[in-house]
Amino acid sequence: MVSAVLFITFFVLLVLNVPISICLGLSSAAAILYSGTSLTIVATNIYSGISKFLLLAIPFFVLSGNIMAKAGISTRLIRFVDTCVGHRKGGIANVCIIVACFFGAISGSGPATVAALGAVLIPAMVERGGFSAPFSTALMATASSIAIVIPPSIAFVVYASITGVSIGDMFMAGIVPGILMGLALIIVVMLEVRKNHVVPSNVQKASAKERLDAFKDAFWGFLMPVIILGGIYGGIFTPTEAAAVSVVYGLFVGMVIYKEVKLKDLWDILIDSAKTTGGIMLIVACASLFSFVCTRFGISAAASQLLAKVAGNQFTFLLICNVIFLIAGCFIDANSAMYIFIPIMLPVCKQLGYNVIAFGIMATVNLAIGQVTPPVGVNLFVAIGVKLKNGLQVTLQQISRAVVPMVAACIVVLLMITYIPGISTFLPAALGSAAAVENGTTTGGDSGTTATDNDDFNTIEDYSDLDWPEMTWNFTCSTTETSTWAQAGRKFGELMEQATGGKIKVEVYAADQLTGGNQSEGIQALMNGDPVQISMHSNLIYSAFDPRFNVVSLPYLFDSVEAADAVLDGPAGEELVSILESYDLHCMGMAENGFRQLTNSVHPVHSVEDMKNLKLRVAGSNLLMKCYELWGADATNMNWSETYTALQQKTVDGQENPLPAIDAASVQEVQKYVSLWNANYDCLFFCINQGIYDSLTQEQQKVVDEAGRKAVAYEREINRAGDEEILDRWQSKNGVEVVKYEDLDVESFKNVAEPVTEWFINELKNQGYEDAEDLVHIFTDNAAKAAGAESTGSTSAYQVEDHSDLNWPEMTWNFTCSTTETSTWAQAGRKFGELMDQATGGKVKVEVYAADQLTGGNQSEGIQALMNGDPVQISMHSNLIYSAFDPRFNVVSLPYLFDSVEDADAKLDGEAGQKMDEILSSYGLHCMGMAENGFRQLTNSVRPVHSVEDMKNLKLRVAGSNLLMKCYELWGADATNMNWSETYTALQQGTVDGQEKPLPAIDAASVQEVQKYVSLWNANYDCLFFCINQDIYDNLTPEQQAVVDECGKLVVQYEREINRAGDDEILSRWQSKNGVEVVDNDELDIDSFKAIVEPVTEWYIGELQRQGYDDAEELVAAFK
Repeated sequence: MVSAVLFITFFVLLVLNVPISICLGLSSAAAILYSGTSLTIVATNIYSGISKFLLLAIPFFVLSGNIMAKAGISTRLIRFVDTCVGHRKGGIANVCIIVACFFGAISGSGPATVAALGAVLIPAMVERGGFSAPFSTALMATASSIAIVIPPSIAFVVYASITGVSIGDMFMAGIVPGILMGLALIIVVMLEVRKNHVVPSNVQKASAKERLDAFKDAFWGFLMPVIILGGIYGGIFTPTEAAAVSVVYGLFVGMVIYKEVKLKDLWDILIDSAKTTGGIMLIVACASLFSFVCTRFGISAAASQLLAKVAGNQFTFLLICNVIFLIAGCFIDANSAMYIFIPIMLPVCKQLGYNVIAFGIMATVNLAIGQVTPPVGVNLFVAIGVKLKNGLQVTLQQISRAVVPMVAACIVVLLMITYIPGISTFLPAALGSAAAVENGTTTGGDSGTTATDNDDFNTIEDYSDLDWPEMTWNFTCSTTETSTWAQAGRKFGELMEQATGGKIKVEVYAADQLTGGNQSEGIQALMNGDPVQISMHSNLIYSAFDPRFNVVSLPYLFDSVEAADAVLDGPAGEELVSILESYDLHCMGMAENGFRQLTNSVHPVHSVEDMKNLKLRVAGSNLLMKCYELWGADATNMNWSETYTALQQKTVDGQENPLPAIDAASVQEVQKYVSLWNANYDCLFFCINQGIYDSLTQEQQKVVDEAGRKAVAYEREINRAGDEEILDRWQSKNGVEVVKYEDLDVESFKNVAEPVTEWFINELKNQGYEDAEDLVHIFTDNAAKAAGAESTGSTSAYQVEDHSDLNWPEMTWNFTCSTTETSTWAQAGRKFGELMDQATGGKVKVEVYAADQLTGGNQSEGIQALMNGDPVQISMHSNLIYSAFDPRFNVVSLPYLFDSVEDADAKLDGEAGQKMDEILSSYGLHCMGMAENGFRQLTNSVRPVHSVEDMKNLKLRVAGSNLLMKCYELWGADATNMNWSETYTALQQGTVDGQEKPLPAIDAASVQEVQKYVSLWNANYDCLFFCINQDIYDNLTPEQQAVVDECGKLVVQYEREINRAGDDEILSRWQSKNGVEVVDNDELDIDSFKAIVEPVTEWYIGELQRQGYDDAEELVAAFK
């Protein structure tokens, strides 16, 4: 019904002769009002429709055209061409065509060309050439329509702003079709001369001297298009800058060379230019609003699907498009038609593999013909307004009949251009444009999702019984339909539709279509909840709202993408989640844009010295600009759509962006060197409007979060999957020289950028962000931990052979653990996944869900899910958590059971560990090994603890194990249990004095910030059971089981190593940064603690026996 309101209103207004811009604007507003959507979106979209960098070219080209017209260029061009061909039969008509082509190249406007040339050439064709007045007027109007095909062309600028193709490529592609249209009109003139025996008045042939004098006089006019196109393709300036240069050049010619433009004339020229520009911009603004309504309410998508279904092949599709454009040209102007029809036709064009540049030329030629087709052929109306002698007046009926053969000739050219796209793409391809030699699929491709071997991304349980409301959520992102961002949006839609039984649908609008391509407006629309409900945007884009989001892109913050995952999925990421909440956004996860790699065309960059004076296109972030300033580069920002042309023409030497983005823009074709320096990283916030999220029940919210996590994991995987293929192709096909990370002097870059962190903190503080220091430190600290864990576990010891020949089934195992993404437990899960992927040739994948995400954070339910085999297949949980199922698991934590971690390893890997294996087996679990949580150290804020006397009356948070509670009771402490997530606040407020936990866990929770003392007493130890569901294990062949066990053993060793590696760094940092007083083990009266808890072993055996565990004594003996 919205579509009916939109189109009925539009056509009614059009019939009432309302200006086209008002028709578009009012019909769009009526449709929005009918839909119940807030009318504030009208103002937002009108603004975003014209706030595009590319559209800056329009007022400058209009102004330069007006200046050149006033400068007397037209009369000089006419005089020169007249001296060349005016003496021939039909010569003055040919003069009209040739001059119209040249003047069109100056003004870029059909009506302006008619107005400037018509007053001279129409009377001349009638009086000197012997042509009829209708024919002369029609020829002037038709020849002037070529102005929007021969560059510079405002229509090309509009098309480029809609589609993202290069303006320079469009300009070059228009030259040959424009010339062909001119030649077609010359043929029409020749036929007219023969048919009607047109005889010119006595015109003598001009002498060579007269021709030379005329050429000298017109030379400055001929130079105008040469300067514009030569400057663009010569790398001197961008197309937008070319428009401004043309204004300066026009003033120079008009005021200095020809001296026909006076200072007093400038005011009138500026007024006329402002009126013309205002009219064009009003059309663009209202047309973009109309396009938004078509997109927002699914009209464009439905029309595209219908067109694709009807057209089945290129030939039919192009024929249909030509008919539509020709009819549309009869009623609406070129710019409006572009905004209405291009978004509908372009997806089908790409799908059928037709070149996008050739399609733009075809559309523009169609719309040029529309300028001379009644009832709204604007050139016709301007032409019939030209006054002729003897009161002769040409009517609309006369000119409409006279224009028919000319329109027919142009249609023949149109069909040639349509079905031989090389006519358009020849010139830009010869000048090295990649877009000109590619078909549509390269630029756009299909709009599906990339297939992966990981089935977990494709499945979610059926939650359709949760009473979902029927609704559609609009997803938007900044990148194109084929990007990993858009694919993640589609994947989220698939999962939500699957989970809700089709009640929740997700519409994907790539390239921020709902806000006219404006990224910031896209985020604002998400905050408003209309017209965007979900989005995926980079932290760099979010920094326009809050500069704190730039923290993710600090130089050399992350050593690897795995480290980035660990930090963003951990406490540091939670800080950003909190900031996003303050903007009414719920973050479902942080996907990946990736490391921003450096390309250039000058020389390979190995060190910071190689960066000096390189002119680089850098994303518009003050943080990135500061980095590149320190590295010595000449950093500049420009629209990404103009970057390829700027690189091609050497306006800039290089750029920085993640590899997939560079590849999608074909930048590798004009850049010889790429340095994989991993300097800056940016992530993608996958957010849903908070109000919409809050309107769901808690059960429904969990489903949304689950689908969001899967979509984030999917995007990360497909974003990384293509890097190697991209680099291989660049090297083999494009001859790009790749400088790998290990070949770079990375330290030179790090050293120079070292001050950036402090500068960033100060910048934030100056803007009133008091949490600046804490935010930066949590990121740098967590990144350092993640890097340390990776470097520890990157040795060749943690490798497995290729066993892909064992006929593995394709499957995905879900791994869960109780701790955060940055913990050693989660890192062990990821390592197991890497090893299994390596061993099985990618057949077995492992998805890591930290913090027991699959069971709502409940640890015991996580273990139960493992026993059930669904949704958990592998897990790593502490023996203390397992004791909720069987108290025998507490045996590992008997006080002072182990003298050292090495002693613990020996016992757990020996006979004692086998006892644990047997018990776990009775619960349907196969244990692959016992990793380490570690010795549970004691912290408090009251006094240093050296002996058991110091423990008296300390109120301590203790893990919920009856064994630990018994120990602390004997040591004289006031032991209590509480949720670990509440512990920091309780310690901070003095509700409890201290707690006990292994050092990495204490550090991850930042407990050291509110605890002054730590005692390394090594009293209780706990291990981590690394288990797989027994049924899943039993379904494997013995050879496959051996591989799983091998990977499991390697992972246990890995986790033990990284868990221990960080202890010294943690303690050193606590002392230097937090002022924590460390009481070492050798400074403690250990015997006093041991003596007090000596009865615990007998007490524990008695407790087990009372609960019916007859093997209690034997079990304890195995450990003792």
